[in-house]
Amino acid sequence: MYNCKIFHNLGESTSMTLHNKDYNSLKDISNDLGLTYQQVADLSSRKEKKKYQEFKYFPEIKITRIPKEKISINNKDESTETNNES
Repeated sequence: MYNCKIFHNLGESTSMTLHNKDYNSLKDISNDLGLTYQQVADLSSRKEKKKYQEFKYFPEIKITRIPKEKISINNKDESTETNNES
């Protein structure tokens, strides 16, 4: 799983989140955002900005892999909450 967060830094301590969503694959991210798979793969693997990302008003895009351990912990938490509500 991956988390894709798109945001603008408005100041030293202020940012505006435009998009923050979890996806099963990089292909799902590319389809949802209208980017090519290669662009999404570049964003997820490169830490330095590409030339097209240096535009003054270009939003910051962070794609991070969610470790499988965290996914299984979250799923256990959700199933416990569901059982407690019954």
